[in-house]
Amino acid sequence: MVRAAIGTSFITLLAVLSAPPPLDPGRAGQTPGTSGRVVQARLQSNILGQERELIIHLPGGHGHEKRYPVLYVLDGSSQDQPLADKLESLFAEGLVPPTIVVGIPNMSARNRTFQLVPPFMRTDPAVPDSPKGSGDQFLDFMEKELIPFVAAQYGASDTRLLAGNSRGGLLVMYSLVRKPELFAGRFCFSTPLWREDNLLVGEVSTFLSGRRAMKSFLYLSAGENETDEIKAGLGAMANVLETRAPAGLVWYVERTPGVDHSRNAQVSGWSALKKWGAFALEERR
Repeated sequence: MVRAAIGTSFITLLAVLSAPPPLDPGRAGQTPGTSGRVVQARLQSNILGQERELIIHLPGGHGHEKRYPVLYVLDGSSQDQPLADKLESLFAEGLVPPTIVVGIPNMSARNRTFQLVPPFMRTDPAVPDSPKGSGDQFLDFMEKELIPFVAAQYGASDTRLLAGNSRGGLLVMYSLVRKPELFAGRFCFSTPLWREDNLLVGEVSTFLSGRRAMKSFLYLSAGENETDEIKAGLGAMANVLETRAPAGLVWYVERTPGVDHSRNAQVSGWSALKKWGAFALEERR
């Protein structure tokens, strides 16, 4: 495990139950329905030219007079529920604050192929002339459409967190470079940082070299039994953080014992959220 903690950071987590108030009927394409503790919503995006599904987990006792941190989870429908369950358990132990969790389903293989990859990286690293990703457009969608929607409808605060697994971790790390202030914390599980000779690692290194300070939290992990490429990429990013992390950036890099690519996010999620929770609660004091 590698750890560096410089300054403090903050963010959020959790999910439980409660239904939101009805939406303004004039807001077409943004009509959620509720099912137990999970809100199924749809949002029409002009930026993406798509109607996007959302899975919104609201904390117990949710009320619109309050403002909650929000954890945005890529690969929604597969990754959001495990994190929401962990956050619920950790909240019950007093280890994290109540948080809204928003799962963002890909809705198609093409969306995942392009939208989770930075615009300077190939969507298929094995094909030299593979088209580049459209992660910049997806971050614009999040900043200008998704985040305002969640804030207006569900009582979100300005404290935001982004989590991604595997390819989703590429977008999370890219967001640090492209929109560093958009999220106060980031989680990257089993991210293929090795792609194109550690291209994204180099971009992060250049970005951090120009920062004297930044108030943020960053967690990365890979399983002990993942590919050598995944583990080497993680090691390269750890080296960059050790030498270039600015004051105020709290970061962790961990190898999860005994797990492979398919299980790392599930297992290391506990460690990630506990570590974040400690810093988040300290920020509130």
